[in-house]
Amino acid sequence: EEMEKQAVDGARRAFNSGRSRPLQYRKQQLSALLRLIRERQAEIVSLIGIENDIKLAERNLADWMAPQPVKKTLLTITDDVYIKAEPLGVVLIIGAWNYPWSLTLRPLVGAIAAGNAAVVKPSEVSKSSASLLKELLPQYLDTEMYPVVTGGVPETQELLKQRFDHIFYTGNSTVGKLVMEAAAVCYNVRFLPPPSTDHPEGCFAACQDNAGRDLWTRAADSHCR
Repeated sequence: EEMEKQAVDGARRAFNSGRSRPLQYRKQQLSALLRLIRERQAEIVSLIGIENDIKLAERNLADWMAPQPVKKTLLTITDDVYIKAEPLGVVLIIGAWNYPWSLTLRPLVGAIAAGNAAVVKPSEVSKSSASLLKELLPQYLDTEMYPVVTGGVPETQELLKQRFDHIFYTGNSTVGKLVMEAAAVCYNVRFLPPPSTDHPEGCFAACQDNAGRDLWTRAADSHCR
């Protein structure tokens, strides 16, 4: 429990320091991740699309961060009107066993590009990949901003008791229900962060009111069959 809390608290402090907001910092971390992939390619498998994702982010990051102009109305005609993307905060990435590198690092690319801190939890089923990721990632990336937490179900459950601003999970609907239920208990539904999935069986429901755990669980069940 202490290890998981320390990782999340450290990532939160690092994010609150503001160091992930500048363009240069994000590019440095993306370049470091690309260097990891190229230098350690012989040790890593299933690197589907990661290098292209990093290059795409590096190429477009300045445009993504720039304020986007908005059409003015009579009420805003004398104002500077724009939309500016801001980092969410601390995100949790729960990886999958079948593509342990791709389905863990690709969400991390997005988190870094968006200026977020990220706690990375690789799948315990792919033990060798999880151990290697925990060994390699701190050698290249900011260790406070992007900690790696390994372990099985107990460690994942402890992580889900912590506060996150976004959760990325890839896996089946059975575990997806557990992820949502655990998060609902922690956040009392109202504060539940939005999750993401790229798995065809992955499924998530969102509940914005304070209806409580039962409503959230029913919503999760109805969307995850």
